[in-house]
Amino acid sequence: MYIFIGLMFTAVLILIPDRYLALAIMLLCFTSMLSITLVSDFSPILLDTRDQYIIIPKPVNDRTIALSRITFIAIKLFNQVIALCLPALVYVLFNWDSIAIFLLVLQLLLSTLVALVFVNGFYLIAIKYLPIQKFKDIITYLQIGLSLIIFLSYYLGPNMIQTIVESQLTIEQLKFLWIFPSTWISSFQSLFQGNPSTQIILFSILGLVVPFFGVYACTQLFSGGFNAKIAALASPDTPLTETTKVISQSGTRRPFYKKLAASVCASPLEEAGFSIIWLISSKTREFKQQLYPSLAYLPIYFIFLFLRTGEGLPFAEKLLKLKASGLYIIMFYLSLLTILTVFQLITQSNKYKAAWIYYVTPIDHPGQFMTGVLKACLIKYVLPFNILFLCVCIPLFGIGSINDLLLSSAVGGIESILIMLFLVKNYPFSKASQPSSKALVNLLILGLLGFLGYLHKIIFQHESLVWGLAALGWIVFFMMLKYLQKEDWKSLAFDNN
Repeated sequence: MYIFIGLMFTAVLILIPDRYLALAIMLLCFTSMLSITLVSDFSPILLDTRDQYIIIPKPVNDRTIALSRITFIAIKLFNQVIALCLPALVYVLFNWDSIAIFLLVLQLLLSTLVALVFVNGFYLIAIKYLPIQKFKDIITYLQIGLSLIIFLSYYLGPNMIQTIVESQLTIEQLKFLWIFPSTWISSFQSLFQGNPSTQIILFSILGLVVPFFGVYACTQLFSGGFNAKIAALASPDTPLTETTKVISQSGTRRPFYKKLAASVCASPLEEAGFSIIWLISSKTREFKQQLYPSLAYLPIYFIFLFLRTGEGLPFAEKLLKLKASGLYIIMFYLSLLTILTVFQLITQSNKYKAAWIYYVTPIDHPGQFMTGVLKACLIKYVLPFNILFLCVCIPLFGIGSINDLLLSSAVGGIESILIMLFLVKNYPFSKASQPSSKALVNLLILGLLGFLGYLHKIIFQHESLVWGLAALGWIVFFMMLKYLQKEDWKSLAFDNN
């Protein structure tokens, strides 16, 4: 996979004739890729709390602990660096001059060092100066933000490169690139090609000095107190104050989720399943880190769908084209992908051993409990998008979009019940977190949703047919909901293995 990504980076060197600009963009992509990998995959190594029981009590100073972890991350990262760099090195070896290949190796190493010290430096600064509780929250939202940046880059990157190639732009015209270390590091090639301008010399000095200053800053300036903060990270989150507990337990002020559960659930057991999902999904950082990026993609999908439809047309004509073609219906079915993601995550947790409570309580009708789980997932993660799309589509596409939304919602409800019956084999948050091994099943579900969305797009102009199918879909959904309540759920039995 990384070699394939490296081939895409190499395409930048091939397409852009200006060697300096091509290297600046390629190294920027390379550094960004490494930074995202460091945040998503290697940050747990830097912030690993298990050493508090073994190494931290010993006379080992903060600098040694921080430097050892950064070094270990660098060694692990180097495997990916080789795969990402290999296509570019082969291309430069056979197409550029001999000194360029040696300079490129140096530039790639410095770029790796920049990514390493930038990400780890950010963590060290944050953990040094922020309270532990706030630091945990920042890490969560940082990972969500980086996921969105990746998604946006898939759309913006190719368009930007196409504009640069067609307009024959240079690094002097793209001044926003001057602030990135990749531009400084790529200036080495221009300097050795015989362009010793003041700007190139200044960039070259920055490209050499900044990575090594970053190493010094990480190991000397920001590593103070690292051991104590790592030990504090292992502590649980700050519990609710006693005042808050009293208010939430009093009958005068019932929490919103309890009022909601009482209005949509038919039994106390359903309310229990509803409440467990609502509370734990709101409190668990690991759950939010995995789910929230996929939720944030949906508005971005809508924006890009609008921008890419009828490029160059006025706003009013874009709306007419979207309405006439029925492309807006795609958004309704894209939002249903949220259901698949939610049901894949609600059974997993790092604290899965707390699930013993399910097996010692008298749950006589597990179907009712799981129906409460289903209702919580639909109301919390699907209904808000339906309301949002309704508020957007009625002013833009007219009152006729209501039946399209009702039909797609019925399809989503039926899909969610089928996923619950055939894919959810555990109580909520009751098994250890692990990579999903159901890639083929996921592809089949995605393909089925795409096919249903395509059929809906074909018939969307037949209003009576859409209303009839929507009514039929909701009838089938409520019938399946009754069946789900009566299901014995033998798969939820205790597994002592």
